[in-house]
Amino acid sequence: MTYLWLALLLGFFSGFMIVWAGGEWMGNRLAAERSLYEKMIGKELHRLFLPISPQEFVIYHAAFFFVCIGLMYLLLGSWLMAALIGSVLGIFLPRTYLKKKWAGRLKEIDEQVEEAMVYMSNSFKANPSLPEAIQDVCNAMGPPISQEFGVLLKEYRLGTPLDQALINLQRRVPSRNLELAIAALVIGRTVGGNIPDILNEISDTIRESYRLERVIDTQTAQGKMQAWVMGLMPGVVLGAFYWMDPDLIQPLFETLIGYGILGAAAFLNVMGVILILKIVSIEV
Repeated sequence: MTYLWLALLLGFFSGFMIVWAGGEWMGNRLAAERSLYEKMIGKELHRLFLPISPQEFVIYHAAFFFVCIGLMYLLLGSWLMAALIGSVLGIFLPRTYLKKKWAGRLKEIDEQVEEAMVYMSNSFKANPSLPEAIQDVCNAMGPPISQEFGVLLKEYRLGTPLDQALINLQRRVPSRNLELAIAALVIGRTVGGNIPDILNEISDTIRESYRLERVIDTQTAQGKMQAWVMGLMPGVVLGAFYWMDPDLIQPLFETLIGYGILGAAAFLNVMGVILILKIVSIEV
């Protein structure tokens, strides 16, 4: 018993000395890591136009981290598993949410570019000023494209050349249709092309691209369905055999060779589904 108390006192004294000696370094290190995380999160929040500060997001992220651990403990009843699974969920889910939201924002912008080009073309015919045409898009259309065009106009009004502001928008928002539109606009302005005609051609090109995508999706839908059916059939067949004669299938779940066969079959099945989906996946 005496040795136990001595060990506890020694451990407490060692921990105290470590904290006392390295407390300032540890505090500075944590502050630096938090500052770096806030800067990184701040960029993602800014480009998503979310009304939340990086400091608030860090607080919410920390709270979500502990909530995940608590929920996993309630579900699993084990602190070890709750800490492992909850930590992974608590760390990665908020960042995954931001990445998913950014992908959805890019998709919405892609879908709005065609309509924006039509607005700009009609506005340019009435008033041959590209900034005014962009302003009309901001007034007529909703977010997210109106927000991005609003940032472009702010840069232009602060002294950035219009072509450079367009290029900044292209770098800031890597949308396929928006990149196509900006590239055509910059080239047209450089060589002195007819801007309304360029905008109409961009709109027609994007519209035709969407039409081809719908045709391809229709033609490849059957192949995708066959891939999923073929992927699910081995499980259905295995379940049917187990229902008819459990003794016939039981060795697969009780022997090392059975585990190997199941693992190899599952791996080959998943690879087959992935290959079929890649074959029938065609990008325009």
